[in-house]
Amino acid sequence: MSERPDPVTRAEPEAPATGMGAVLRESEFSAADAVGGWRGVLESVLPTLVFVVLFVTTGDLRIPAIAAIAVCAVAVLARLVQRQNVGSALGGLIGVAIGAVWAMRSGSGSDFYLPGILINAATFVVLVLSILVRRPLVALIAGVFDPRVADWAQDRDAVRTYRRGTWLLAALYGVKGAVQLILWQSGAVAALGIVKLVMGLPLFALVVWVIWLMHRALLHRRGDVTDRR
Repeated sequence: MSERPDPVTRAEPEAPATGMGAVLRESEFSAADAVGGWRGVLESVLPTLVFVVLFVTTGDLRIPAIAAIAVCAVAVLARLVQRQNVGSALGGLIGVAIGAVWAMRSGSGSDFYLPGILINAATFVVLVLSILVRRPLVALIAGVFDPRVADWAQDRDAVRTYRRGTWLLAALYGVKGAVQLILWQSGAVAALGIVKLVMGLPLFALVVWVIWLMHRALLHRRGDVTDRR
């Protein structure tokens, strides 16, 4: 075990309810928490599902695009009414709206997915850059939301663990973006929707699970196994 200084006592940040930050704090893995809970799943899946189904059944572009925007708008309004955080829902609405307008202007249904493809590419670049500058994004998330590894930068084992986790996450976005880009170039609208759904939350949850396992193994090696709930 590599030597590491005593952890610095500091005020703990408010624990996120879902996402990787929440999952890494827990002693048991929750796929639902990893992908944002049932509401996060619906907000992520429904717009694409509605667009694909309506596009295939109607052969029209305007109706599916407007319907997808409407689904996202309802999700935002529901969160506003319930006074919940609208960040992710609003981000989804903006992305879907841009994709819908893009598709209607170009007349190509595949352009509906272009914002998502660009986001995948940008995320891949950010993840790789974080590794190259020796601040792996997974390490930053773990250090902020799990005080047990706040000293990760001084622990070689932790640096290696989180660098590998960040590479794993980068591979997910890289492969997903590459596959979708190929389908976008071929104009395969339905296939793009299927791939986006299959390679979206299910694969993300799988990768987060592997990262969680790596994180838990690191905690055991360090002797930091006290559960945080």
